Amino acid sequence: MESRRRVRWALSREIIPDQAEEQEPAKSTTIIKYEKSSCLFCNEWFDAQTFTEHLIHCGQVLEECPKGCLAFIPRIRMRSHLKECPRAKQQQQLLNGQRLSASMDRLDQQQSDHRLQALEQDVGTIRSVLNEEIRQRLHLITDVGNIRKQNQVVEDWNRDTDEVVGGLRRQIEEEASQRAYALEQNQLDVQYCCNITQSLKEQVESRLDEAQKLVNQLSLDVTFHQNQLNDNILKLEELIFENERQNRDKFFQIEEFMQQINEDIKTKLGNSDYVTTKQATLDYEVKNVKNIVCETEERCDKLDRALHQTMQNLSDLENQMAMQQRIASVQNIRGHLIWRIKDYSKKLDEAKQYDTILHSAMFSNKAFGYALRLDIYLNGKGTWKGRNMIACLNVLSGEYDPLLAWPCRLQAEIVIRDQSSNMAEAQDYVKTIFVRKKSDDFIQSNQYFHIPHKVITSRNYLRNDAMFIEVRILKL
Repeated sequence: MESRRRVRWALSREIIPDQAEEQEPAKSTTIIKYEKSSCLFCNEWFDAQTFTEHLIHCGQVLEECPKGCLAFIPRIRMRSHLKECPRAKQQQQLLNGQRLSASMDRLDQQQSDHRLQALEQDVGTIRSVLNEEIRQRLHLITDVGNIRKQNQVVEDWNRDTDEVVGGLRRQIEEEASQRAYALEQNQLDVQYCCNITQSLKEQVESRLDEAQKLVNQLSLDVTFHQNQLNDNILKLEELIFENERQNRDKFFQIEEFMQQINEDIKTKLGNSDYVTTKQATLDYEVKNVKNIVCETEERCDKLDRALHQTMQNLSDLENQMAMQQRIASVQNIRGHLIWRIKDYSKKLDEAKQYDTILHSAMFSNKAFGYALRLDIYLNGKGTWKGRNMIACLNVLSGEYDPLLAWPCRLQAEIVIRDQSSNMAEAQDYVKTIFVRKKSDDFIQSNQYFHIPHKVITSRNYLRNDAMFIEVRILKL
């Protein structure tokens, strides 16, 4: 009975016996608590609150036989064991033997006490072995719980992984379908672009043919105007020669007339009134002759200016023809131009005398972009004339104007390059301008900018009587 109570007390204390006997120095341990625990006898899972109560009433708990047969029987089989217990039969036989012999009883009692002591020792040994087994089973249960927990975590991770893999597969399938659709769409777009390119190529070829025809027509017109100009120049030369001949005849007549007057003065020196009148008449005619000479000189100057203007117009027509040819195929399509103006002094003198304009080569801000040209008045214009150089950036009519955005808005930098031999000390002169044009058929209101002549002649902007002007189109 004492051993049974000890076993029950150990089970009621959550199967941790002999804690008082095995006291050891305290050690820092990590206690892992689980929401559920497994019974080491029936392997059933219970909550932490009901686990202790279950151990007290568990049918699989081993208990010592109350008849003293030294057998440990599960509680649920205890009744059937009592019916078949050999110890009970032995007790019955002993009762019968007690009636036979009292002396035999004493001997049996002594043997029983001795056997009982041996049995108690065996039971203590079995109890210690059972406690050790229970302790090992507790460790195994803890390990099994940990393994089950890990298995549960692994199963959850596998389930989440399967879900993620399924989602990724669905996304891959969707992306594959989208890529197939995008590939088909790109093929359609490429085909459409090819068709558009072919149509644009045909349009460009047709426009090139039209431009070639226009250039041919302009060439014929220039030839016609040049012939007319040559005829006008010949007529102008004949008129100048005729005027010079008439002026020469008039000078001869004036000299003859002066000689006659001198003779009359000598013959009629005595008549002072006649001399005074003749002298007044002579002075009047001399003034008239001077006026005629001045008018003739002015007319010659005008004719000279007209001749130079005509030559300038002829040069402009040639430049226009070349410009039309360049418009048909503009080579400079990077929005960048470097213009070398040579014989600067000579061109400045011509600008002072004839108000000439210098035109740069044609260029474009980009491929199939606006047709641009830089115009320069070396001697200035208007109120800036004589002291400054005036320039403007023009947007001309181009072949691709119907395809461009209007109104045109551009920003450009005009740079006068410093031609210093030491590039590290070079300081360029930079001007920023804005170019605007309402439409391709609208007259542009130019924005002029001025650069003083003293700036141009300073530093190394002029070298070997040449100047470099750079134009850079900036992206807005």
